[in-house]
Amino acid sequence: MTQKNTLVWLLVIVLVVMLVGSSSQSIGNFDLSNFDLKGYWDNLFGGKGDKGLVEVNKVLDFALTDEYVGSALTSKSLIIYDSDGETQLESLTTGADGTISSAFTYESGKVIYVKYEDSNDKQYWKITVPKMRASDAETATVNSIPLKSFSIGTYTSSTLHVGATAIADAGTYNFTTSGDTPTFTMRVANSGTDNTGVKDSYDPLYKHNWWTCIYITFSGTEYEKVLVYGFGNDFTLGTTHYVASRLNAYELTREVDGTTIKSDGVDTFSFSLDGSGLTDACAVTMQIYIKTYTDPAYCQTHGGAFGVDSVELDEITVTLQH
Repeated sequence: MTQKNTLVWLLVIVLVVMLVGSSSQSIGNFDLSNFDLKGYWDNLFGGKGDKGLVEVNKVLDFALTDEYVGSALTSKSLIIYDSDGETQLESLTTGADGTISSAFTYESGKVIYVKYEDSNDKQYWKITVPKMRASDAETATVNSIPLKSFSIGTYTSSTLHVGATAIADAGTYNFTTSGDTPTFTMRVANSGTDNTGVKDSYDPLYKHNWWTCIYITFSGTEYEKVLVYGFGNDFTLGTTHYVASRLNAYELTREVDGTTIKSDGVDTFSFSLDGSGLTDACAVTMQIYIKTYTDPAYCQTHGGAFGVDSVELDEITVTLQH
């Protein structure tokens, strides 16, 4: 008897036992106490797991929604790129229900990139076209792809502190009177509406991450004497010293579900300076930027450019004195 026939006969025996209401937990040497009949049937004839899926070549139906609000994003532009991230295949616009179907068919397993851009709301998705359940593949004319996006927050109320002392934009810090080794804390807060924020993704066209980052540049007389600690990236281009670190996108997102605040939209970043090597002749400008859709590695290799699609969320300039 073949293995397949054995399995079929086993299923028949189990079905008979179930139909007659037998309380027996075994048949011969077979222990049925933990036997998953439905799972066994699914694996043999299609159901859970990849065995129940088939490859298709269908039109893709995108459904674009706001992840935090739950509503459809209507009349929004979606651009489909090939697996190289550079060759544009289609340009689509979502309808009144946030959905739109592609003009072309796409085979299961094909890799594509989808770009969404609406003013300062920007996101990429890397998608491997999925398989479908055999039953769905027979009846559905499209292969559905959900896309969850966001609306950008407002970050113009960021604050800079040294201890309990706030330093305003265009303010100063004097190392002689206030200390040679200060620790600064930058508080970046989303003061926009609930369920807005930022998201990370990857730009396949310019080959860099779309992150939200804090950058600080030091320039002017004796800028090179200011020592900086606490950053993930540190480089000098010409006569400007750059430091940068990635911020937490979800912490910068204000997510509210009913009366429950899941994320308050605030991220803080601390860094230290050492100005003990400065003289009274110094005139150093410290410029702090909060940028999104940017990557410090790209900035370093592209002459200090923050990225073609980068958006400045806030900026503070401080004069360092001695």
